[in-house]
Amino acid sequence: MNNNKINEKEIQEKIRKVDGAMTQEGMPLTEEIKQKLYDCIIGKSTTDIERKKIMEKYRRIYG
Repeated sequence: MNNNKINEKEIQEKIRKVDGAMTQEGMPLTEEIKQKLYDCIIGKSTTDIERKKIMEKYRRIYG
C-alpha cells in the first residue's frame, strides 16, 4: 500500500474517533459534518475551503 493513500477502513476509523471525542463533549457529529471530514481526508476538499464556506454562511446570516 502506498503510504500516501489511506484505505476506507482507516478513514472510517478516524471519523469514528473524532465523533467519539465530540460525543463525549455533548456535540456528536452530524452526517453532514462526517461527510465534510471524509472529503477533506480523501482530498476532495480542504479544511481551508470548508472553513471559508462556514464563515460565508454565517456572514450572510449575521452580517
